[in-house]
Amino acid sequence: MDSLLVQAILLAILTAVIVIDWMTGTNNLSRPIVTSVFVGMIMGDLKMGIMMGATLELAFVGAITIGGTAFAIATGKGAEFALTLAFPIAALFLLVDNLLTLLVLPMIARKADTFAQEGNLKGISRMHVLGFILVKSLPRALFIGFSFYLGSPVMERILNAIPPFVQDGINIAAGIMPALGFAILLQMLLKKDVLVYFVIGFAMFSYLNVPILGIAIFGVCLAYIIVTMENKTKQTVSKEVSIDDDF
Repeated sequence: MDSLLVQAILLAILTAVIVIDWMTGTNNLSRPIVTSVFVGMIMGDLKMGIMMGATLELAFVGAITIGGTAFAIATGKGAEFALTLAFPIAALFLLVDNLLTLLVLPMIARKADTFAQEGNLKGISRMHVLGFILVKSLPRALFIGFSFYLGSPVMERILNAIPPFVQDGINIAAGIMPALGFAILLQMLLKKDVLVYFVIGFAMFSYLNVPILGIAIFGVCLAYIIVTMENKTKQTVSKEVSIDDDF
């Protein structure tokens, strides 16, 4: 098998694995300082991989860490070339990622909500894994594998062929997504039962300069106190009812 094809396949597999953060929580596996080491091993130049990882970490370029490092090692042009090359490739993949996030992920989320209403935990888990594979893992793997195999000139031509208004529209829509996410969170928070805790946290951060970690610790302690008091109250009421029944 063609060595270039083998490297492209291995890079694709690596790309599919490093975004496991989206499914299991942050483990920093996708950081350049980590991924570039594995890329160096695949490309047969571990030293350059480590050097590239340290350089790219200073200008973290998202999902294209693997692609930029691989191209730099393959051409022998170093970190400067990787940084120059990474941005057009990253811009092209950003369009793909935004489209999947805007169109596919909401459908999977709605299906997960349906399973949640039914109390179907296995269905929710399946949607969680499916969203990870279809939106975050598989597209990145295919994109990196093909982009490396085809070469950077092809990727630049593809990017330049996309009309500017399409690129701008997708980028604007993707920029709205974080605001929509905050709105959904606020919709859950702005209820009379929990609003007071939100206000306390906001006041602690804004006026008392308490760091986020301090607020989190305070919230955990407060939640423990509230749950403990509620449990004691329920036990007391249960005992009183039991005594009344005996009489």
